[in-house]
Amino acid sequence: MISKENYPDIQPGKKPVKRAVNKTFLFVLGRALQSLSKHDPLIQHEVQSWPENFTLMMKVRPNGGSVALTRTDGGRLIYRGASFDEAKADVVIFLKDVEGAFDLLTGQLGIDMGYARHCMCARGDLSNTVSVVRVLNITQAYLFPRLLARRLMKRLPPIPWGRRWGLRLKAYLLGIPFGI
Repeated sequence: MISKENYPDIQPGKKPVKRAVNKTFLFVLGRALQSLSKHDPLIQHEVQSWPENFTLMMKVRPNGGSVALTRTDGGRLIYRGASFDEAKADVVIFLKDVEGAFDLLTGQLGIDMGYARHCMCARGDLSNTVSVVRVLNITQAYLFPRLLARRLMKRLPPIPWGRRWGLRLKAYLLGIPFGI
């Protein structure tokens, strides 16, 4: 007879390195969105369709980090940090596990494939969620090299070469470290 006592429970691994990488990449993504929303017309156009004081949150479950951004009156995004209350967010994108979040955040998997593989789900208005995904795709086009970005999305956003490199440098040198 097989009993429960003969087989101990096996706890899943904690994956501290992947959790730390996820938290770091969420911080970088949040600061980059804040910086790019000031200067990129594609992101500004998308964000203008969001309601006033609209709050977006991305959260990795369980305990894998989070990021929150709020649309201001001027149509810019403000980074709210990792300790924002999930109940106050208008749209929350949940990354279901640390592994899937790691693949999505490090550019190994695109947002469309992550959704198809059930690595993520969302809570909130569907039209706003689709708009958020478009903003995330534009941000990925700035953060990742063109060769990698082409693999992550079906079609690259129409960003002129000079603006792409100028805003990429500004995001990496000023936006992410200083929030400018």
